[in-house]
Amino acid sequence: MVKPKPKSKRTPVRLRHKIEKASAAKQRKQRKLSKANPEWRSRLKKDPGIPNLFPYKDKILHEIEEKKRLKEEAIIRKHDEAEAAKTAVGAGSVSKDAPEDDEELNSEDELLDDEEMDEDLAEDEDSSNPMAALLASAKARAAEYGEESDEDDNMDEDTPSIPTVTTSKDSSARAFSKTFQSILSASDVLLYVLDARDPNGTRSRPTERQIASFAGGSKRLILILNKIDLVPPPVLKAWLVHLRRYYPTLPLRASAPAPNARTFDHKVLTQKNTAETLLRALKSYAASQNLKRAITVGVVGYPNVGKSSVINALVSRLSHTNSSNRSATTACPVGAEAGITTSMREVKLDNKLKLLDCPGIVFPSASDAPSLNSKDTQAHLTLLSALPPKQIADPIPAIALLLKRLSNTPNLLDEMKSYYGIPALLPLDNKNVTTDFLVQVARKRGRLGKGGIPNLGAAAMGVLSDWRDGRVRGWCEAPVLPVANVTSKAASGVEGAGNDDVEMAAAGGEVDEEDLQMGDRKEIVAQWGKEFKLEGLWGDEEAEAETEAVVEKMEE
Repeated sequence: MVKPKPKSKRTPVRLRHKIEKASAAKQRKQRKLSKANPEWRSRLKKDPGIPNLFPYKDKILHEIEEKKRLKEEAIIRKHDEAEAAKTAVGAGSVSKDAPEDDEELNSEDELLDDEEMDEDLAEDEDSSNPMAALLASAKARAAEYGEESDEDDNMDEDTPSIPTVTTSKDSSARAFSKTFQSILSASDVLLYVLDARDPNGTRSRPTERQIASFAGGSKRLILILNKIDLVPPPVLKAWLVHLRRYYPTLPLRASAPAPNARTFDHKVLTQKNTAETLLRALKSYAASQNLKRAITVGVVGYPNVGKSSVINALVSRLSHTNSSNRSATTACPVGAEAGITTSMREVKLDNKLKLLDCPGIVFPSASDAPSLNSKDTQAHLTLLSALPPKQIADPIPAIALLLKRLSNTPNLLDEMKSYYGIPALLPLDNKNVTTDFLVQVARKRGRLGKGGIPNLGAAAMGVLSDWRDGRVRGWCEAPVLPVANVTSKAASGVEGAGNDDVEMAAAGGEVDEEDLQMGDRKEIVAQWGKEFKLEGLWGDEEAEAETEAVVEKMEE
């Protein structure tokens, strides 16, 4: 009889791949179902301990308990020996620090004993329970990491910190005295960057006077109106007319707008043209000085006004003209939040021009009165986007301030309501109008907590983010200068009472100290404008014509 041929146990490759694919499909399905399962399950496997069927379980547990008892007895014995040694020493020879040293010695002995006990327990459990040994080693490494982190924290406390965005008045003053003084002494020209939506809110007149009087008036100051694409052209022209009464002012669009930002078209004032104009003005000043060294230009301003973006815009314009420097278009890191720049940074444009970037500083302002409490100051800084989101304790007062500002222009308030899809709000004089607005925003944007309760804090942070990025329109109108009486001014003997004062006297009002010095400031603007070749630049002639039209309208 012929034996049948034995059947091979080898599986074909096709069948093996089929099994692997089926296994992978099953695992994917299980993962998908586990994600859909609402029950929470820990990914860490629970330590099963010593199995009950293990024949030597009682013996192992007894040995562990015995070692614990012996360790405790050793600790007690060492403690008694230390107490006996302490009492044996005479009272006169005992120092004041001896009890503390004994306590530290005892505590160290106890810690060492505990560590030895843990190691012994870990050694005993290594052979019987691998999971317990792994857990013990993880705890030991965590303790070592905690000690290292404490040492690092102590070292960090000893090292000096770099002044960054500050919230309290004391820390802001320290940052002002250190960072600003260093950049002021090192710069020949300072670019004071302002937010075009609120120039006066990001402007400090004491700082401007300090710059003008530093080193015998040798420093030059130029005001830069950044983010001009977030304000309409009439508002921009009005601010240029107002600010050019004090210092040379240039509009600038330093960077591209944020996604979905609602911007305005200023035709000629594009990102390229405004940056080239500023760069040409700085080069003209550097050429007119005939110095053997490079001119240093410091860029200062409040946090998140676009100081680093101004430097990047100048570098990008230079890189387009110089093909060998095309890689340096992003010289400074930028971001939507405040606090990106944490230290001074020097950027060299060419042999005649250097730029200094500094962290954002909350400058002291003459408007800071003792009546302003910390809550109002925090709301003001929050609305200026001068605080990082982590430092905003309560964003709701900033939303109340935003609603108050937008209420001055009904069109802006209606645009914001249509943007969020809010049909109507409570009257603006109602105290609960802010809460009503945030509740509706939270419901529209899905900022709800447990039980469908609106999360007002999250809704307020979302509104502040939209305001910062320009998705919510809003701006401050340029102030109308107060008007003085010409006869009273002439009688008081004030110099410079002329056509300017006649123009100011048309509306009837009072002149403050800043406006009394307007004649001298106009001379400064004209003199510095010649050095930077700013005559007739970016609508100076149009601004003068607009001023004359306003005066004629007042006289009528």
